Amino acid sequence: MAIIVLKNALGFAATCRKAGCAELRNILSDIRFEGPRPRTEAPTAAEIVAARRTAHEIGHGPAAFAYALQFEDSMRQWDVVGKWVPLDDKKPSLILDGMSKWVGAMWSQIDEHMILRYTAAKTAFTSGAKVVLDLKEYPMVMEELAKVPEAQRRGPLIINSRTGLPYRSWYFGDVWRKVRKLTGIRREVWNRDMRAGGVTEGREAAAPTDDLAKTAGHANKRTTARVYDRDRRPDVSRACGSLIAERTQAKHDVS
Repeated sequence: MAIIVLKNALGFAATCRKAGCAELRNILSDIRFEGPRPRTEAPTAAEIVAARRTAHEIGHGPAAFAYALQFEDSMRQWDVVGKWVPLDDKKPSLILDGMSKWVGAMWSQIDEHMILRYTAAKTAFTSGAKVVLDLKEYPMVMEELAKVPEAQRRGPLIINSRTGLPYRSWYFGDVWRKVRKLTGIRREVWNRDMRAGGVTEGREAAAPTDDLAKTAGHANKRTTARVYDRDRRPDVSRACGSLIAERTQAKHDVS
């Protein structure tokens, strides 16, 4: 990521005719840097159930609701919890706190039929892929919804019960680390792995990649398969089955 930012900065500087920037950009373009290893962690449904229980026990019921949405609906953390941005950010918002404002999912995006509609923040300015989810199809989500009184279903979808405002990203992360430790979930599991956990569970249940891609808001289903499906056992099983079948056929041919 640092190299990408540096290359972009050098590209801008080169257009401004800053000395040496074009040459350095060209040098960097010829160098291949090792990228980060792909994530392999994918929390299970049982772990999410336990994490939700723990979140309620420590007074963070809204975080439990967020976990259910991230896992079962395969939503990004940002799309669920929202994000605090500077006041001069172009995105409109009525949720203000000091010198920042909040943008994110609102209760108004869930209609009377429990249909959630949203456009993922990551694709809002690219593919613009819209996601439509029938929350009635997701047991964990409905369990959490049942715990939210009708009178409280307004404003931001996920709030910090202790402040009445949406979570700050750093604090939401702190809550997850505490929940993870108390629940006994491996420290290698990040909160953002919940999205991959939901996709992986879907593939294990033989759900079509096309459907999982739509749920996750992916314009390209290859992203769903390569990045978020973290179970490789079915592929191995198919490969082994093919090899065994070939060996059996070869044995019969020899006979």
